[in-house]
Amino acid sequence: MEFLSNFDFIHYLSHGKLWDRPDPYYYTWHEKPQQKDGDSVDGRKASRNIAQHLEEGDHKVVIFWGSQSGTSERFAEQLARDCSLRFGLNALCADLSDFDADTIALIPQSKFAIFLLSTYGEGDPSDNTAGLWTWLKKIKDDNVKLPNLRYVAFGLGNSNYKYYNRVVDVAVEAFDQAGATSLLPTGRADDAEGATEEDFQEWKDDVFGMFKKGLGLEEKIVEYQPSVKVSFGQDPVARPGNIINHGSPVSEASSTSSSVRALPVTKTHELFTSGDRNCLHMELHLADHPDVHYKTGDHIGIWPCNPNEEVELLISALGLDDQRDAALSISGKAKIPSPTTVSALFRNHLEICGPLSRKTIFDLAQFAPTAEAKSRALELGGSKEKYADFVSCTHLTLARFLHLSSPDAPWSNLPLSFIVEAIPALQPRYYSIASSSVISPRKIAITVLVSNKTLQGASSQTIFGVTGNYLLSMSKIPLAPTQSSTEARPGYDLAGPEGILQGTKLFAHVRKSKFKLPIASSTPIIMVAAGTGLAPFRAFIAERAKLHVVGKKVGKMVLFFGCRHPDEDFIYREELEEMQAKVGSDIFEIVMAYSRHGKKVYVQDRITENGKMVLDTLDSGANLYICGRASMAREVDRRIEEIAIEHKGMSNVDIKAWTDGLKKRGNWRSDVWG
Repeated sequence: MEFLSNFDFIHYLSHGKLWDRPDPYYYTWHEKPQQKDGDSVDGRKASRNIAQHLEEGDHKVVIFWGSQSGTSERFAEQLARDCSLRFGLNALCADLSDFDADTIALIPQSKFAIFLLSTYGEGDPSDNTAGLWTWLKKIKDDNVKLPNLRYVAFGLGNSNYKYYNRVVDVAVEAFDQAGATSLLPTGRADDAEGATEEDFQEWKDDVFGMFKKGLGLEEKIVEYQPSVKVSFGQDPVARPGNIINHGSPVSEASSTSSSVRALPVTKTHELFTSGDRNCLHMELHLADHPDVHYKTGDHIGIWPCNPNEEVELLISALGLDDQRDAALSISGKAKIPSPTTVSALFRNHLEICGPLSRKTIFDLAQFAPTAEAKSRALELGGSKEKYADFVSCTHLTLARFLHLSSPDAPWSNLPLSFIVEAIPALQPRYYSIASSSVISPRKIAITVLVSNKTLQGASSQTIFGVTGNYLLSMSKIPLAPTQSSTEARPGYDLAGPEGILQGTKLFAHVRKSKFKLPIASSTPIIMVAAGTGLAPFRAFIAERAKLHVVGKKVGKMVLFFGCRHPDEDFIYREELEEMQAKVGSDIFEIVMAYSRHGKKVYVQDRITENGKMVLDTLDSGANLYICGRASMAREVDRRIEEIAIEHKGMSNVDIKAWTDGLKKRGNWRSDVWG
């Protein structure tokens, strides 16, 4: 199963923030050694009292961010800069994990706080929000009062998930109950349609309106001032021996992830037997990296590169052909290794294949090489309606916009610092590992759906999923024919950074997961999956089958699996049938749902049809696992709740307590994406 790449085209519509779950410890790769463990630059212990920090720095506002993928952090940094440059407000951009949450109560009424809080998974707070989350519960349980706290809140979430924007809703409820003052209605971003950037910009406009009307602040007109420095030539502050990074990810192992390593691709084959889609089974070997380990149910993060066509178009549009391989120094808060090169920056470090946001287009106008290009940027960036109409039928990346608006004159005045600030850093894409660490401890298998989306319009442009097509190119398997597009598959530089990959290795790291089999092999399990959501269950079933063969008692396994057609995309069918033959159908039962074979049936329908069996199995102590799209998981949740109401006579309150109890005890686990 691939996180995002099942519908990788929507990854473009959200700058990769929709389902990608980047390493929550990504920021530690770029921490300064002297600032570890809370130390300040001069070696003194940094204060964790936010009120004290605001007073000492003469900050008028603190912008807290809680982020799993980096989006709210990026928004917080943008907002802090705007507060300072446009309104003269000295704003502090604050990682919630850097301060003790209870000191928020000490913020004086003369100052105020802004909270940008992400919700991911099934209503979960980001890792760096753990302290705030605990304190919010304390506020409610201990009836804590916050009479001096003035605040504004914005949530980042996805309405495909059952608990959409739960984190910001819980925070606002707690603050209001404690008597805090909300300066503005709570804003909420919905990534279900890739609207996070637009939602944030609209909310930010409301915040600025509150600054002017509510706080009496005057807005200034300011010119672009970079927050990062980008220059050609060797980094003057680089340590001795520092070499140019040509694209290798810079990462260190953390408590949740291994280091990034170049892993050999040892085996690849196509899983779909027909149709207009590709689905790959790919195996990576860990033999050369004894420091990298995985456990059944873990995830692997694949670091892709951008296709050649997009890289070359952007270099050409900027007029940088002659400087593509020159040393490039980047300093500041940018999470990009330095020194690097222009080619490596665009190929390996920035999400240049994502669509350009309306704000970025508007801001590009100041650097336009011609009057026509400036007019085009102001027109498209200044109208929400025109922007929405245009991107609905045109895949508008940075390179494509620059080329479209000025096909003859390069954007030579566009600073690289602006691009580094405006385009998010390239992030790994996460896949559920489809192999068992008990059976194959030094081999990792992944299941990759190659997703491409054709936009309807005069051009019929195809949005090629970045990671899926990168892996497809590496596999040398032909691109499946599509009915609506004749575009050639994208090309990738398979030689890789420093020439070490040669098309046979890829950069990846292992991330720990809580999606695990029960400790006792005798515990029954129910597995619900659709499409490539089957990947982790392939590993679960194989491990249980192995235990059965060696005489270990194995509990009942029931697999509910949905796909389109039994003769097209029933992946791993032969393997599943072989494992069923080994252990017996009384131990391993497969319940299929086909959406394009006869009557349209989905896995949630099969859950309803087998409701009594599902309920009895859960009551016997079974673990329930759901893997696939969030919308499917939400429907499965709903059907199980309906079954419980019917057979147990539970009320809505009782149902919530029952399901929450199963989830807290680890008997109900979901591994889903948007």
